[in-house]
This record gives sequence, structure tokens and C-alpha cells, in this order.
Amino acid sequence: MKNQARRSQQLKQWEKTRAQGMKRFIWTYGVLQWGGFMFFFSFAVFQHRHYGDLLSTEGNLPFRLVLALLVWAYVGYLYGRSVWRKNEQEYLAQQ
Repeated sequence: MKNQARRSQQLKQWEKTRAQGMKRFIWTYGVLQWGGFMFFFSFAVFQHRHYGDLLSTEGNLPFRLVLALLVWAYVGYLYGRSVWRKNEQEYLAQQ
């Protein structure tokens, strides 16, 4: 009973998200939320491991920032797109 109610709630939530469109979902959830988090997290870990300080300007900092930003934006896009497709498949299977 609880699983069915939970599943129904998830379907309703996906319908709301789905109504906003795939592009908005991918950019908001994939690129900005997931990709943004991974950018900051991985950059902080890299900075700390290689330079011992999160705010170190040693090396080529602008290049590392731009490269990390581009990589995680692209990976976030792919992640958002894959989550959208998975959710769509599950949603359509329930219809």
C-alpha cells in the first residue's frame, strides 16, 4: 500500500517536472545542480591535493578553472539527459 502511494506521488511529481520541458530539466538538474556541485567538489579536492590550499593560485589557475567548468558542464548535460530518459521510460511504462 505504501509503495503504491509513493509511486503515485513520484509519477505526479514527474508529470510536473515533465511539463517544464526536457531542456529546462537538463540545464537545471544536470548542468547547474549536479555539474555545478561536481565542479566545485572536484576542483577543491584537486587544489587541496596538488597545492595544499583551496585558494592557491600556483600553476595555471585560469586554465584549470575553465577546463574544469567545461568538463563538468558537459558531463552534467549528459547526466541530466540520461536521468531524463530513465525517468521518461519509467513514466511511460506506468501509463
